[in-house]
Amino acid sequence: MAPDMPETSVADEIADEAIIWFVRLRADDAGASDREGFLNWLHADSCNQVAFVEILNLWEDLSVISELEFEELKPFPVLCRK
Repeated sequence: MAPDMPETSVADEIADEAIIWFVRLRADDAGASDREGFLNWLHADSCNQVAFVEILNLWEDLSVISELEFEELKPFPVLCRK
């Protein structure tokens, strides 16, 4: 873990589950059964709720990155194209 990164307040396994749910719920094909499963998981343990909120906060923090221009990267050549 990087020195400036805060430790998560939940177990890695629960954090991983929160990430899986976050990705699943953002998928184009997420349906009612996914949402029901998520709500069941969310209500099963308060640690699940904490983990999911941490993922939401991380996602929100990362959204700031898309607004940055990263001037220091402009001198580098484009190595791959989509």
